[in-house]
Amino acid sequence: MSTSELVFWFLAGVTALSAVGVVFQKDVTRMALSLGAFLLSVAGWFLFFAQAFLAVAQVFVYVGGVLVLVIFAIMLLHRGEGGSTGLESRHSIDAAMVALGLFFIVGMTFVDVAPTLTAVPGQMGSEAVGAQLLSGMLVHFEAIAVLLLAALTAVMAISGGDRS
Repeated sequence: MSTSELVFWFLAGVTALSAVGVVFQKDVTRMALSLGAFLLSVAGWFLFFAQAFLAVAQVFVYVGGVLVLVIFAIMLLHRGEGGSTGLESRHSIDAAMVALGLFFIVGMTFVDVAPTLTAVPGQMGSEAVGAQLLSGMLVHFEAIAVLLLAALTAVMAISGGDRS
């Protein structure tokens, strides 16, 4: 097994385990830590595909900004009984089916371009990344934007709770 294969499987394991940790943690603080591990593994994927600019942006914007904002929101707003942070389970089969459907749609979107997403040493700058995202991958880029909008809408609906 080569070094790149070892790095690939390590990143795949960390990404999958931390994503499962985000979904199934009942303690909100541990969920935020799993989210941090997931976001760092995404930065690792960017480095794996020789996209240093995106890796640095991932760490600064998402790990350094969004995750800190989430942790502050947890500390300031969400308190359970006894002052501890926790979540009650709101998992349902409907939500699981929607999530699996969206995962399938995104997976099928990238099937045709996955073999071409390899590291090209001469094209590691932000101009090359922008050209790739806004030319042949524009449809995929927009599909991910719609998926993120759907996820944001779901988060807002879930966090609103029962208002009856």
